[in-house]
Amino acid sequence: MRVLGRGGLAEVYEAFAEDGRRVALKTLRLPEDERGLAAEAFRREAHLGQRLQHPGIVRVLDGGVDGEHAFLALEYVDGHDLRRHTLKSALLPLPRVLAIAEQLAQALAAVHALGVVHRDLKPANVLLLADGGTVKLADFGLARLGEAFLSRTGVLAGTPAYMAPEQLAEGALGPACDLYALGVLMFELLTGRLPFEAASLGELLQQLGRTAPPSLTTLRPELEPALAQPLAELVAELLAPRAEQRPPGASAVAQRLAALLGR
Repeated sequence: MRVLGRGGLAEVYEAFAEDGRRVALKTLRLPEDERGLAAEAFRREAHLGQRLQHPGIVRVLDGGVDGEHAFLALEYVDGHDLRRHTLKSALLPLPRVLAIAEQLAQALAAVHALGVVHRDLKPANVLLLADGGTVKLADFGLARLGEAFLSRTGVLAGTPAYMAPEQLAEGALGPACDLYALGVLMFELLTGRLPFEAASLGELLQQLGRTAPPSLTTLRPELEPALAQPLAELVAELLAPRAEQRPPGASAVAQRLAALLGR
């Protein structure tokens, strides 16, 4: 019916299935020199997506490879991604940010329980439904493409500003990488800026190794201290430079966010 978005190697369309359901159709033209590898990655994404049955995750309905194209039929989500709410002129109220972060932490807990790391959590991959309060995590492409493309092409897989230091260094990847990205996303939704702002990847790596991000209590002085302090502590833990310094898991983060919402 129409193009919903383009990015990287993929395009997403609004479409209708034969039974009349409205779906989001994600297509990827497979590069000729990497066609076998890319096709296998897409098949895995389709298989994994069908296993990820969680209200906070966009459902994968079907998928496969047809000639030079791979495709996924996804649950159609009536809403928009979070990018517009990272602008200082369009920040969401604090309770809404906490609710969004809690939902994302719960979705990540379900993902991690299957032994999967999303690898590319960022505002563009979080869809806010038209009801204004429900979010869904989308785009698990990098979770499957993984080190296969990384090792064969040398291309950094992911969006650097949201990548944990160990991910940028191409080291071991685990659930803690997604928790770091959640910290970046929360910081951005709360302040309208990234915790580390750099003009190049090299400058970003230097900042990660030498400086701490600005404190939320400094950037949002209007927040009452009883709430601002534990929130700032949680975000700082999520953004810790070492994986073992971050919270023990997404479920623990969701519990702390629920407690903050209760206040």
